[in-house]
Amino acid sequence: MTENVNIDFTVYVDISTSPATYTYTNAQGVSCDGCATVTNNNTNIIYTLGTPGLIFVDPIITGDNGGDLQWNITDQGLCLNIQDSDIDNESACLILVVAPVNQPSLRYPSPDPKIVNKPPTGP
Repeated sequence: MTENVNIDFTVYVDISTSPATYTYTNAQGVSCDGCATVTNNNTNIIYTLGTPGLIFVDPIITGDNGGDLQWNITDQGLCLNIQDSDIDNESACLILVVAPVNQPSLRYPSPDPKIVNKPPTGP
């Protein structure tokens, strides 16, 4: 069994643009595309919202043919945690969705970050 691995992103969303603009930084604070490549079983992909006044709401996930992606929202809507339980060869579409804290029915979906599973090669 492989140890759990975390892939961390901070998400910033500008809802004053149409459509909303999503930007991402990785755990080292470097700008990135927010896509995750999974090479270990039981990988946790953690998106932390860095924009005050917004919360995560239910994401939209498609292409998870094996049904191995599970998610939950924690920290009063500021963290979206996704667990990828296996590394079958697939690309899933993950659309993050945020809403204003004071108007949670108003939704702002992201463009299409991907979760790509790549089984390791070699022994």
